[in-house]
Amino acid sequence: MFEAYTYEQLLADVLKNAPQNVDTRQGSIFFDAVSGIILKMARLYTDLDIVLNLAMLDTTSDEYLDLKASEYGMERLDPIKACYFVTFVGTTPEAGERFFANGLYFALRKDDKGVCYLECETSGEAGNYVYEGTPAIPVNNIPELKSATFGDIYVYGAEAEADENLRKRIKEKIAGPAENGNKQHYKTWCESVDGVGSARIFPLWNGPNTVKGVLINSLGLPCDPTIVQNVQNYIDPATKGYTANVGGKTYVVGDGLGEGVANLGAHFTAAAAESKDISISFDAELNAGADQTSIKDKVTEDITLYFKQLVTGVTADAQVIVRISEIGAVLSDIDGIIDYYNLKLNGSPSNIIVGSDGVPVLTEVEINVL
Repeated sequence: MFEAYTYEQLLADVLKNAPQNVDTRQGSIFFDAVSGIILKMARLYTDLDIVLNLAMLDTTSDEYLDLKASEYGMERLDPIKACYFVTFVGTTPEAGERFFANGLYFALRKDDKGVCYLECETSGEAGNYVYEGTPAIPVNNIPELKSATFGDIYVYGAEAEADENLRKRIKEKIAGPAENGNKQHYKTWCESVDGVGSARIFPLWNGPNTVKGVLINSLGLPCDPTIVQNVQNYIDPATKGYTANVGGKTYVVGDGLGEGVANLGAHFTAAAAESKDISISFDAELNAGADQTSIKDKVTEDITLYFKQLVTGVTADAQVIVRISEIGAVLSDIDGIIDYYNLKLNGSPSNIIVGSDGVPVLTEVEINVL
């Protein structure tokens, strides 16, 4: 908006409007007197332009976007620490003991049911890559502890909410409108809980006054049971033991007593998205000298990103479909792959319908180098 107010333009305007018969050449008394002030004015216009950008939703960022979110009663989602189940041989250490693996430190925690798990001391996605069976090395000597081993992941770690995702949530709340317990309101409620990357809302999914929220984390994977429970408790606590059997699966149903943010009489069900395992195989012609392991890692990374974008960009009414043509497009963009043939998903050259409740999860990449 203020791009035209440069030092050169402002100075030219002042010199042009100088009194007649006044020397305005560079180095003159008049020139030196006004040039310093004009420089300050130019900087002021630059600062005004920055302030304007920071005040607008489409261009603001970081802590200024947090301030914008606060205007609508919203907050940036906090980072989450990865947690793993753990197996001990010998004695069970006390809560708080620290362990080391993959360059990261983990603290032993116990939930209210006495289940032990290791919590990464570093927030974010860095803690998500410890494989089941990895030894957990104790930092301190623990008498009678023979071994400690990582189990399956319990809670996926997540970074603090990115600017673009927070901006999207703000716009959805503004445009929704998210109010009076409508569909958009449930989506906003679900996505305001730490650990939820996106939510698909299904009104009347099991009859009148029923709503289901299918929850996906920031990695495009099903939300962990802890996060699902947090969403259930926030929107419509389930304390009466209500359940619903739909499609051969049993769901927990909220009480509908208005003790959460949901309206009185509305029975809400929080459910993690269902995983659809997908394996990919293809024949490939690689560049001379290309490393097959590196190519496989790149394929895994790019396909995983494609799956994430696929599930976070779909509406609740749409079927999630993994299309073999789009997988092929991803492979075509990878450096080192000259061409590919015989591409199959789960052993078949066909698209895979994941469903409106599901998310695709890449389980295996098999490359046969020609």
